[in-house]
Amino acid sequence: MAGRPGPARDWLLCTAWLGLIFLFMYYGRALDPWFEGRRAVYAQALLGLAGLGLVVWLAAQVLRLPAHRRVRVGLGLLGCLAGLGLLAWWQPMLIERTHLMLYGVLGIFTWRLAGRYASGAPRLLWAGAACALAGLADELAQHFHPQRIFDLRDVFTNALSAWLLLAALWLLRPSPGR
Repeated sequence: MAGRPGPARDWLLCTAWLGLIFLFMYYGRALDPWFEGRRAVYAQALLGLAGLGLVVWLAAQVLRLPAHRRVRVGLGLLGCLAGLGLLAWWQPMLIERTHLMLYGVLGIFTWRLAGRYASGAPRLLWAGAACALAGLADELAQHFHPQRIFDLRDVFTNALSAWLLLAALWLLRPSPGR
């Protein structure tokens, strides 16, 4: 019987993505030239395309919902997108805006993984707490890295990026009893 892949896949996705985030601590500075000067246009375009892809995907998910849920869920998703927009605006440097994408994707992966072990509000809380702890661990590790610094603003951005994506997934979840 073809079903959903086992939990090993979800663990692998979360672990691999978290590994990628931690690799950026060491190799992220090598990407700096792509986020400055003329080349920054490419990075900005990629981040913009990622954001546009998220908007298109969310809109498609809303259209798949029953008619009676579309307005409420759509308004909630607009709030999540507005929050992500404010977070992007709040970050002064383009390279710092990559945190939104990195931790947003981590939020999606942890949502899938948490769904293996919990449902309802506990699923949301476990996934959100895991992402917030990952963001804090990333920044604490940067405190000890000679070329990086601990930035409380990044901890906040990491956690809130994941929580906003998790809130969007929470809104899109199937209604109980339907």
